[in-house]
Amino acid sequence: MTASDERVLITGAGGVIGHALKKELHDSGYLNVLAITSQDVDLRNQAATERAFESFRPTLVFHLAARVYGIMGNMANRGIAYLDNVRINTNVIDAARQVGCRKVVAMGSTAIYSDRVRLPMSEDEIWIGEPHHSEAPYAHSKRGMLAQLEAYKEQYGMDYAFCVSTNLFGPHDKFDEKFGHVIPSLVSKFHRAAALGDSLSVWGTGKAERDFLFSSDAAYALRLVAEKHTGAINLATGTSFSIRQTVDILCSISGYKGKLEWDSTKPDGQKMRAYDVSRLTALGFKPRHTFEDALAITYDWYNNNATSARK
Repeated sequence: MTASDERVLITGAGGVIGHALKKELHDSGYLNVLAITSQDVDLRNQAATERAFESFRPTLVFHLAARVYGIMGNMANRGIAYLDNVRINTNVIDAARQVGCRKVVAMGSTAIYSDRVRLPMSEDEIWIGEPHHSEAPYAHSKRGMLAQLEAYKEQYGMDYAFCVSTNLFGPHDKFDEKFGHVIPSLVSKFHRAAALGDSLSVWGTGKAERDFLFSSDAAYALRLVAEKHTGAINLATGTSFSIRQTVDILCSISGYKGKLEWDSTKPDGQKMRAYDVSRLTALGFKPRHTFEDALAITYDWYNNNATSARK
């Protein structure tokens, strides 16, 4: 099926990756795209989800919607993170099956990997060991979605890809300093501290390493996965940066000259996450942006949209 023939539905379209994916698909010739947010449809509600799918009858679904937090948010909202995500994922995948959707590309999370797996983490080791305690309920909801997708392919023949996504960031993110992911949280902190001349506290020791993926590059990867891949696949760059390196880059971008403090009483999460990206690179993927350039684009966007971005 060609891009122009697809009826594409994007769930969670209001998020950081949803905005980037809409642009990527438009630029790549996908003309019939419906992008929905939680304001349009409450995907936790089975009947509402089924009505939305029956109305549009998509042939391809990018399922990005989730109840998402950072480490502290996942620790403080363990029950909500599990239940809401299980409801959302179950409803979306079954509604897709009911209307004869040919493929679902679902956004997973690298939180599903256990500390027991070898580095770099391979898709073949998704089911080895339990997820890290800090994000276990959220991670289990994502593992459950993969199990559902596998079962539906076997019983109903509905194709799928499950993207094990590393830390995403970019414009339109949730710049929540308390419960947000590390980069949008840091961007907000640096912007405020640079403007007010305040001291700046960063959670953890700075030693933890993460593979950060810019939203525009993630959208490009998602399109390639939809067009060329079936099954689980790591969505990452293959290159890791420590939180301390990230902070140093943001100091330069923001021009912050104040006092910087590391709060070691706050969790680092897993010390290191590195991913085998051979399946993704085999599709022809290579990031279009350097990490430094992507951080600068994100910071500039936040600088121009700070009032609305904090809401």
